Amino acid sequence: MRELLVILFLISFSSIAQKDLLVLDGIRYHGRLIEYSNYDIRDKNSGNVIFYINKWEDTLEIKSGRNFRLKIRKDKNYFDFKKKTWNNIELGFSMGIDSYTNVGLFFAKGLVNEKFYNVGIGTGIFNLDRINFIPFYFKNFYDFPIIGRSLFKPFIENNIGYSFGEDLGNQDYISAEGGFFFNPSIGIKKSSGRKHISLKIGYLLQRYSSSHNNIWWGWWSPVDISFPGQSIVDDIISRDGSFKRMTLSFSVFF
Repeated sequence: MRELLVILFLISFSSIAQKDLLVLDGIRYHGRLIEYSNYDIRDKNSGNVIFYINKWEDTLEIKSGRNFRLKIRKDKNYFDFKKKTWNNIELGFSMGIDSYTNVGLFFAKGLVNEKFYNVGIGTGIFNLDRINFIPFYFKNFYDFPIIGRSLFKPFIENNIGYSFGEDLGNQDYISAEGGFFFNPSIGIKKSSGRKHISLKIGYLLQRYSSSHNNIWWGWWSPVDISFPGQSIVDDIISRDGSFKRMTLSFSVFF
Protein backbone atom coordinates (compact mmCIF):
# COMPACT_ATOMS: atom_id res chain seq x y z
CA MET A 1 0.00 0.00 0.00
CA ARG A 2 2.88 2.36 0.77
CA GLU A 3 4.22 1.84 -2.75
CA LEU A 4 0.85 2.74 -4.22
CA LEU A 5 0.68 5.96 -2.21
CA VAL A 6 4.07 6.94 -3.64
CA ILE A 7 2.73 6.27 -7.14
CA LEU A 8 -0.34 8.43 -6.50
CA PHE A 9 1.86 11.26 -5.26
CA LEU A 10 4.07 11.14 -8.35
CA ILE A 11 1.16 10.86 -10.74
CA SER A 12 -0.41 14.01 -9.30
CA PHE A 13 2.60 15.99 -10.60
CA SER A 14 2.90 14.40 -14.02
CA SER A 15 0.90 12.74 -16.73
CA ILE A 16 1.75 9.26 -17.96
CA ALA A 17 5.30 9.47 -19.28
CA GLN A 18 6.90 7.52 -22.08
CA LYS A 19 9.96 6.34 -20.14
CA ASP A 20 8.95 5.44 -16.60
CA LEU A 21 11.20 3.21 -14.51
CA LEU A 22 10.17 0.07 -12.62
CA VAL A 23 12.53 -1.59 -10.16
CA LEU A 24 11.18 -5.04 -9.34
CA ASP A 25 13.12 -7.44 -7.11
CA GLY A 26 16.24 -5.38 -7.76
CA ILE A 27 15.89 -5.48 -11.58
CA ARG A 28 15.32 -2.25 -13.54
CA TYR A 29 12.73 -2.08 -16.33
CA HIS A 30 12.04 0.88 -18.62
CA GLY A 31 8.54 1.35 -19.93
CA ARG A 32 5.27 3.07 -19.17
CA LEU A 33 2.83 3.02 -16.28
CA ILE A 34 -0.52 1.89 -17.69
CA GLU A 35 -2.80 1.56 -14.69
CA TYR A 36 -2.78 1.67 -10.91
CA SER A 37 -5.37 1.12 -8.19
CA ASN A 38 -5.31 1.78 -4.47
CA TYR A 39 -5.58 -1.10 -2.05
CA ASP A 40 -9.02 -1.70 -0.52
CA ILE A 41 -9.33 -4.30 2.25
CA ARG A 42 -12.87 -5.04 1.03
CA ASP A 43 -11.57 -6.11 -2.37
CA LYS A 44 -8.82 -8.74 -2.57
CA ASN A 45 -8.23 -7.94 -6.23
CA SER A 46 -7.46 -4.27 -5.59
CA GLY A 47 -4.05 -2.71 -5.09
CA ASN A 48 -2.31 -3.61 -8.34
CA VAL A 49 -0.09 -1.87 -10.88
CA ILE A 50 0.01 -2.57 -14.60
CA PHE A 51 3.31 -1.60 -16.22
CA TYR A 52 4.28 -1.87 -19.91
CA ILE A 53 7.89 -3.05 -20.33
CA ASN A 54 9.55 -1.85 -23.53
CA LYS A 55 11.99 -4.75 -23.78
CA TRP A 56 9.23 -7.34 -23.48
CA GLU A 57 6.72 -5.37 -25.56
CA ASP A 58 4.16 -6.60 -23.07
CA THR A 59 2.52 -5.59 -19.79
CA LEU A 60 3.21 -6.85 -16.29
CA GLU A 61 0.68 -6.83 -13.43
CA ILE A 62 2.18 -6.32 -9.97
CA LYS A 63 0.39 -6.80 -6.64
CA SER A 64 0.97 -4.32 -3.85
CA GLY A 65 2.71 -6.95 -1.73
CA ARG A 66 5.63 -7.27 -4.15
CA ASN A 67 8.94 -5.49 -3.54
CA PHE A 68 9.03 -2.78 -6.20
CA ARG A 69 9.67 0.90 -6.79
CA LEU A 70 8.42 3.23 -9.51
CA LYS A 71 9.90 6.43 -10.88
CA ILE A 72 7.43 8.42 -12.96
CA ARG A 73 9.03 10.82 -15.42
CA LYS A 74 7.47 14.24 -15.82
CA ASP A 75 6.38 15.30 -19.28
CA LYS A 76 8.69 18.04 -20.48
CA ASN A 77 6.16 20.09 -22.40
CA TYR A 78 6.17 23.81 -23.13
CA PHE A 79 3.97 25.69 -20.67
CA ASP A 80 1.38 27.92 -22.36
CA PHE A 81 -0.19 30.68 -20.33
CA LYS A 82 -3.76 29.93 -19.28
CA LYS A 83 -4.46 33.43 -18.02
CA LYS A 84 -5.60 36.38 -20.13
CA THR A 85 -2.60 38.68 -19.64
CA TRP A 86 1.19 38.46 -19.62
CA ASN A 87 3.89 40.51 -17.89
CA ASN A 88 7.45 41.07 -19.09
CA ILE A 89 10.64 42.34 -17.45
CA GLU A 90 13.62 42.82 -19.78
CA LEU A 91 17.29 43.69 -19.39
CA GLY A 92 18.77 44.91 -22.68
CA PHE A 93 22.18 45.83 -24.06
CA SER A 94 22.77 47.99 -27.15
CA MET A 95 26.00 47.99 -29.15
CA GLY A 96 27.25 49.83 -32.22
CA ILE A 97 30.32 50.88 -34.15
CA ASP A 98 32.34 53.59 -32.36
CA SER A 99 30.10 53.38 -29.30
CA TYR A 100 30.29 51.72 -25.93
CA THR A 101 27.74 49.17 -24.68
CA ASN A 102 24.66 50.71 -23.08
CA VAL A 103 22.17 49.08 -20.71
CA GLY A 104 18.39 49.42 -20.56
CA LEU A 105 15.56 48.15 -18.35
CA PHE A 106 12.05 47.63 -19.73
CA PHE A 107 8.61 46.62 -18.43
CA ALA A 108 5.57 45.56 -20.47
CA LYS A 109 2.10 44.08 -20.01
CA GLY A 110 -0.29 42.72 -22.60
CA LEU A 111 -2.97 40.25 -23.66
CA VAL A 112 -2.46 36.54 -24.28
CA ASN A 113 -3.94 36.26 -27.77
CA GLU A 114 -2.13 34.53 -30.64
CA LYS A 115 -4.66 35.93 -33.12
CA PHE A 116 -3.55 39.49 -32.38
CA TYR A 117 0.10 38.53 -31.78
CA ASN A 118 -0.05 39.07 -27.99
CA VAL A 119 -0.26 42.86 -28.17
CA GLY A 120 0.73 44.96 -25.15
CA ILE A 121 2.23 48.24 -23.99
CA GLY A 122 5.59 48.94 -22.40
CA THR A 123 8.00 51.50 -21.03
CA GLY A 124 11.50 51.62 -19.58
CA ILE A 125 14.73 53.58 -19.61
CA PHE A 126 17.96 53.26 -21.60
CA ASN A 127 21.00 55.37 -22.44
CA LEU A 128 22.63 56.22 -25.78
CA ASP A 129 25.56 58.62 -26.15
CA ARG A 130 24.86 60.06 -22.67
CA ILE A 131 21.22 60.78 -23.51
CA ASN A 132 18.65 59.01 -21.34
CA PHE A 133 15.58 57.82 -23.25
CA ILE A 134 12.24 56.85 -21.72
CA PRO A 135 10.17 55.02 -24.35
CA PHE A 136 6.44 54.36 -24.44
CA TYR A 137 5.69 51.69 -27.01
CA PHE A 138 3.36 49.04 -28.35
CA LYS A 139 4.75 45.54 -28.02
CA ASN A 140 3.70 42.39 -29.81
CA PHE A 141 5.25 38.98 -30.38
CA TYR A 142 4.50 35.70 -32.06
CA ASP A 143 5.66 32.29 -30.83
CA PHE A 144 6.30 29.80 -33.62
CA PRO A 145 4.64 26.40 -33.10
CA ILE A 146 6.85 23.49 -32.14
CA ILE A 147 6.70 19.88 -33.25
CA GLY A 148 6.66 17.22 -30.54
CA ARG A 149 7.80 17.85 -26.99
CA SER A 150 10.15 20.72 -26.30
CA LEU A 151 10.79 23.34 -23.66
CA PHE A 152 11.93 25.86 -26.30
CA LYS A 153 10.07 28.05 -28.79
CA PRO A 154 11.48 30.51 -31.33
CA PHE A 155 9.67 33.84 -31.55
CA ILE A 156 9.67 37.20 -33.27
CA GLU A 157 8.93 40.48 -31.51
CA ASN A 158 8.36 44.11 -32.35
CA ASN A 159 8.40 47.25 -30.20
CA ILE A 160 7.34 50.54 -31.77
CA GLY A 161 6.59 53.88 -30.18
CA TYR A 162 8.06 57.18 -29.04
CA SER A 163 10.91 57.97 -26.62
CA PHE A 164 11.39 61.09 -24.55
CA GLY A 165 15.04 62.14 -24.33
CA GLU A 166 16.71 63.90 -21.43
CA ASP A 167 20.20 64.36 -20.00
CA LEU A 168 19.74 63.00 -16.48
CA GLY A 169 23.43 62.75 -15.65
CA ASN A 170 26.17 65.41 -15.63
CA GLN A 171 24.28 67.90 -17.80
CA ASP A 172 26.60 67.35 -20.77
CA TYR A 173 23.88 68.55 -23.15
CA ILE A 174 22.32 71.97 -23.47
CA SER A 175 19.21 70.24 -24.81
CA ALA A 176 18.25 66.68 -25.72
CA GLU A 177 15.04 65.32 -27.21
CA GLY A 178 13.83 61.90 -28.24
CA GLY A 179 11.67 60.70 -31.09
CA PHE A 180 10.55 57.63 -33.01
CA PHE A 181 11.47 54.31 -31.32
CA PHE A 182 11.64 51.02 -33.24
CA ASN A 183 13.07 47.70 -32.00
CA PRO A 184 12.30 44.47 -33.92
CA SER A 185 13.97 41.27 -32.74
CA ILE A 186 14.10 37.49 -33.00
CA GLY A 187 14.90 35.04 -30.24
CA ILE A 188 14.11 31.87 -28.35
CA LYS A 189 12.09 31.19 -25.21
CA LYS A 190 12.51 28.45 -22.64
CA SER A 191 9.61 27.25 -20.56
CA SER A 192 10.58 27.22 -16.89
CA GLY A 193 7.80 26.34 -14.50
CA ARG A 194 4.95 28.79 -15.08
CA LYS A 195 7.10 31.41 -16.80
CA HIS A 196 9.15 31.86 -19.97
CA ILE A 197 12.79 32.96 -20.06
CA SER A 198 13.96 34.46 -23.35
CA LEU A 199 17.11 35.51 -25.16
CA LYS A 200 16.84 37.67 -28.28
CA ILE A 201 18.86 39.79 -30.67
CA GLY A 202 17.49 42.77 -32.51
CA TYR A 203 17.93 46.14 -34.15
CA LEU A 204 17.28 49.49 -32.46
CA LEU A 205 16.41 52.71 -34.28
CA GLN A 206 16.05 55.75 -32.03
CA ARG A 207 15.45 59.24 -33.45
CA TYR A 208 16.88 62.18 -31.46
CA SER A 209 17.98 65.80 -31.55
CA SER A 210 20.54 67.44 -29.25
CA SER A 211 22.85 70.40 -28.74
CA HIS A 212 25.96 70.80 -26.60
CA ASN A 213 29.13 72.85 -26.30
CA ASN A 214 32.14 71.97 -28.47
CA ILE A 215 34.30 70.68 -25.58
CA TRP A 216 36.15 67.50 -24.64
CA TRP A 217 34.12 64.84 -22.83
CA GLY A 218 36.69 63.34 -20.52
CA TRP A 219 38.45 60.13 -21.49
CA TRP A 220 35.73 58.85 -23.84
CA SER A 221 35.85 61.07 -26.93
CA PRO A 222 35.60 64.64 -28.19
CA VAL A 223 32.05 65.73 -28.87
CA ASP A 224 33.00 67.41 -32.13
CA ILE A 225 33.33 64.11 -34.05
CA SER A 226 31.23 64.08 -37.19
CA PHE A 227 27.66 62.74 -36.97
CA PRO A 228 25.01 62.67 -39.72
CA GLY A 229 22.69 65.65 -39.32
CA GLN A 230 25.30 67.58 -37.33
CA SER A 231 25.99 71.33 -37.51
CA ILE A 232 28.30 73.64 -35.53
CA VAL A 233 27.30 77.28 -35.00
CA ASP A 234 28.99 79.62 -32.49
CA ASP A 235 30.86 76.64 -31.02
CA ILE A 236 27.54 74.85 -30.32
CA ILE A 237 27.12 71.41 -31.86
CA SER A 238 23.56 70.54 -32.91
CA ARG A 239 22.51 67.10 -34.09
CA ASP A 240 19.32 65.78 -35.62
CA GLY A 241 19.51 62.12 -36.53
CA SER A 242 19.06 58.51 -35.49
CA PHE A 243 20.94 56.09 -33.28
CA LYS A 244 21.22 52.67 -34.90
CA ARG A 245 22.29 49.82 -32.65
CA MET A 246 22.31 46.05 -32.39
CA THR A 247 20.57 44.82 -29.23
CA LEU A 248 20.91 41.77 -27.02
CA SER A 249 18.22 41.20 -24.39
CA PHE A 250 17.31 38.80 -21.60
CA SER A 251 13.74 38.78 -20.34
CA VAL A 252 11.15 36.92 -18.27
CA PHE A 253 7.50 36.49 -19.24
CA PHE A 254 5.08 35.60 -16.47
